[in-house]
Amino acid sequence: MYRKADVVVIGGTPSGIACAVRCAGEGLNVILVNLTDHLGGVMGSGLGVTDTLYDGFRAPIYETFIQSVREYYKKSYGENSEQYAACYSKRKLHFEPHVAELVFTRMLEAESRISVLYRYYPVSVEQVRRKLTAVTIRSFDDGAPIRLEADAFVDASHEGDLAAAAGVEMRAGRESRGEYDEPHAGKIFTQTGGGKYPRDAVEGLLNLEPFAGTTQQIFSGSTGEGDNAFQAYNFRVCLTCNPVNRVYPSKPDSYDKTLYLGIVEKPEDNRGRTHVLRTHLMLGDGSWRLKSHIPNDKLTWNDPLLLGAQLEYPNAGWERRKEIIREHADFALGMLYFLQNDEAVGPDVRQEALRWGLPKDEFIDNGHFPYELLVREGRRMVGRYTFTEHDGILASGLNRAPVHSDSIGIAEWPISSHDCTADRRPGSSNDGVLMLSESTRPSQIPYRSLLPQNVDNLLVTICLSCSHIGWGTLRLEPVFMHLGESAAYAIALAAGQGIPPGKLDADKLVRKLAENQVMVSFFNEFDMATRHNWVPAVQYFGTKGFFADYDAKPEEILDRHTFSIWAGAFGSLLAGSPNPLETARKLHRERERSRDAEPVNRIEFHRMIEDELVIRGFQGLQAHPDQNASTPLRRGEACFMLYRLLLAIPN
Repeated sequence: MYRKADVVVIGGTPSGIACAVRCAGEGLNVILVNLTDHLGGVMGSGLGVTDTLYDGFRAPIYETFIQSVREYYKKSYGENSEQYAACYSKRKLHFEPHVAELVFTRMLEAESRISVLYRYYPVSVEQVRRKLTAVTIRSFDDGAPIRLEADAFVDASHEGDLAAAAGVEMRAGRESRGEYDEPHAGKIFTQTGGGKYPRDAVEGLLNLEPFAGTTQQIFSGSTGEGDNAFQAYNFRVCLTCNPVNRVYPSKPDSYDKTLYLGIVEKPEDNRGRTHVLRTHLMLGDGSWRLKSHIPNDKLTWNDPLLLGAQLEYPNAGWERRKEIIREHADFALGMLYFLQNDEAVGPDVRQEALRWGLPKDEFIDNGHFPYELLVREGRRMVGRYTFTEHDGILASGLNRAPVHSDSIGIAEWPISSHDCTADRRPGSSNDGVLMLSESTRPSQIPYRSLLPQNVDNLLVTICLSCSHIGWGTLRLEPVFMHLGESAAYAIALAAGQGIPPGKLDADKLVRKLAENQVMVSFFNEFDMATRHNWVPAVQYFGTKGFFADYDAKPEEILDRHTFSIWAGAFGSLLAGSPNPLETARKLHRERERSRDAEPVNRIEFHRMIEDELVIRGFQGLQAHPDQNASTPLRRGEACFMLYRLLLAIPN
């Protein structure tokens, strides 16, 4: 069987859906290939929350999802209902799995240019030099394979099978500390302390919700050695305490109570067990209560991590992956059964556990259990740029993370990792556990991180190019949706020019994104819904080093010294030799001189820019002053005027 489209997207994940919807909106025909019968990936399989510390408008498709879910609860239950109040709090969206699936399904059904194929996975590709020409997909139900032709392909899956089939270099596991000089890479033992972080957010200097807890101790034995370990997997089991909607799970056929005894043992007695046993029910002293945090008396249970069982998954075939998925399902259901029924568990713990069960109105055709395993970390591409720990923390000589001129999105979740192995040191968490909420800062994600080295018409939006530690801030669904939409704009822009996305001028892509409300630079004062003409310009120049921190100060008067640096950077940009990081560092280094400098008026602005134009060989262009030539210029206005001039310069 054979089919053809402009774009083939592998993965009905939130990232894949965002990519498909935007491609269709740009006039491209799309085939979306989904692994299961149900759309939405882990957001439709129990995740229940948008893990983010930022509640601003970051990208249109993601914002559409947010508002559609909120509208669902408002219309279904009323504006003053508990459900509507519960669906959004602390800068996060909280939702039931079936609601996420419904919203994603409606988003796809609204686009006539999208065809969805369910229960298929990629098995091989056809390639001519640096371009894929077709991918063959196979049915989980033993149907005939389908050959899909397209001009562009997107791997938006957690498995990365399309990229791997295309011969893209992939890796799984942890890099050593020395490979990218990452302080927290490789084997590491830590302990997380209390408090809220980063302190900048607590003090109101950073427009993020502070995170409770941060890594405060690093223990001996943290060698930094690389290995094949990575974050453990689990099902995000949706539970309810509503007796009318609650059903208790049966004991799995493979049930083995010895797997769970660590829950009721002291940590020193549990040392060396092969599985991590971490649950809110560990205290067992009557002081705890599990709390609903998604609407309709539900929660998403994140505790039953099955260490070791994840290691084969990334590079395994689907027959073996099915076995691994079954092991994780049995482990989660077995843990719940143990907590509810075993006499080794204290009576108060059993009583609390029995308050919770599987919801009858979720996953109705799957025994009320999630459809998809949370593949928390798998293959990672080795692409044209590798995003590392350094990209998510303060850069040397700056009060912000590094600047990337080809930024196509942002990340802001604390660099973090769940357990990688069951090894531990006295007093430490399991090997690999991290929460760098104090040192993480909003980062820019380069377009190059989505591009394979050897293929020009393939974009990878989930298994993108990053280190294990870099993955720790990228690994959230809001980021994946953001990147999916950015990838779609890249494909559409390249198609309009008759070139593959890997040959696209990244600067034009950054402009396209900024002009279409896709965030490429994080700032404290505004988001992409802000209605000012300078917003795209400030976003764009945020990728060119015009800001040494996260304060754009668009309404403040521009000083002469800052503008002299901007003018030089603008000239270098015109000459094709920008150095964003050095520009930002110079602004930071000379900030005291900027504070004492006089304001710039419009006459001075035009004179300095015209000097740069002449120096760079653009004598035919002039930046004529307007009627208010003698008035001081605001920073946002200056960016807008520079941006308008940039667009007037012939390619």
